Amino acid sequence: MATTKIWSVKNRLDHVLEYVSNEDKTIDKLGSYVSRNEATENQKYMTCVNCSGNDPFTSMMNLKDVFHDTSNIIAYHAIQSFKPHETNADTVHEIGVETATRLYGDRYQFVVCTHLDKDHLHNHIVLNPISIVDGKRYHNSMKDIYQLREVSDEICKEYGLSIVEKPQGKGQSRSQYYSARSYIREIKKDIDAACIRAFTVKDFVQDMKLEGYSFEEVEGLDCIVHPNYDKPIPLLLLGQRYSLDCIEQRIETEEVRYVSLKIVYKQKDADRIYGQYKSGMFKGFMKEVVKFQVLLGILPNYSATKIKLSKEIRKECRKLDLITNATTIMAKNDIDTLEKLESYVDLLDKQMNGLLAKRKSLYSRSYKEKDLIAKAKLSKEAKALTPDIKVLRSQIKSLDYIRKRSSKYREYNKQLEQKREYSYNIT
Repeated sequence: MATTKIWSVKNRLDHVLEYVSNEDKTIDKLGSYVSRNEATENQKYMTCVNCSGNDPFTSMMNLKDVFHDTSNIIAYHAIQSFKPHETNADTVHEIGVETATRLYGDRYQFVVCTHLDKDHLHNHIVLNPISIVDGKRYHNSMKDIYQLREVSDEICKEYGLSIVEKPQGKGQSRSQYYSARSYIREIKKDIDAACIRAFTVKDFVQDMKLEGYSFEEVEGLDCIVHPNYDKPIPLLLLGQRYSLDCIEQRIETEEVRYVSLKIVYKQKDADRIYGQYKSGMFKGFMKEVVKFQVLLGILPNYSATKIKLSKEIRKECRKLDLITNATTIMAKNDIDTLEKLESYVDLLDKQMNGLLAKRKSLYSRSYKEKDLIAKAKLSKEAKALTPDIKVLRSQIKSLDYIRKRSSKYREYNKQLEQKREYSYNIT
């Protein structure tokens, strides 16, 4: 039984090809999955069609140059995954090559790699969307997606393998997805308008209820229910500005937009009035009027004017911040040698990469999750990792700056010592 999916590649084609052709994934060094003789043992499960087997990346990029292709979608990446222990790697690879050949073999360049690092063997197919015949592009329409599934099932039957009789999608339908997005945009627009009108959170909630909305808590998450959408939508999915705490803060700090003060002084008059105010020449009501204008910023309060730093000074201040931060970290962790510093930076780098991988996994699961409540929980869990990642990234940046400076000075001292020895030998 084989399941299929395909998506566009918009980043680095060389990275994709490097991943799918990884020898740790495509060579069965233990002989666990194949029924080969000794002559073909340790052979790599990789087949290139209509492109160079040694360097498919260059072949694909050359074809793009020939037809002057500059599209954002540089390739398509398909996966054909099989049921665990249903067949061996030889058969899986043959099915993958046959599937891609029937679909794309007469018009496109593609690479088929079989990965053996999971219990379920699976094929990766990387397709260059530029036709070798006339340069026309492959667009991966819904018809193409269904055709990939049909051809894969047809070949699996020919090899005596089972197929998925009634495939069920895991995600939302297209109509559900765009419907939810449309309601989310409308909710955000109504919340922004209500925040401006409200003076308290109670006023805000009452205003939203008059618009037909209702609020409820589902599994510990604050949710809002649109009058035309029956499912509660977690406020977390709307963005950070739309949580109840942020809404309350926005209401408290929202500027009054119903009164516009337009009092403009000529510069010489503003200087004169402000100078008289500071010297205490105004009394009574006039003093209060001028004081009010100073507080509003109508009159120039030179004591509150910020000093504008030059570009060079700002650059040196950033360096000083890096050095100060690094010095604090090194003192707390007893780092007094370059070797200890490099070791500690490697440790922080591993911690940050672990958190980044975990956050990426959570966001990926959130993107694929159909239930809005579960989606919001995964998103919340992913966002909770961001502060720790920011701290680690800042620490690594500061320590790396010190490490580079230290290495530079070490090399400089080494060269200086060599010059001294050379001068000493001459004399």
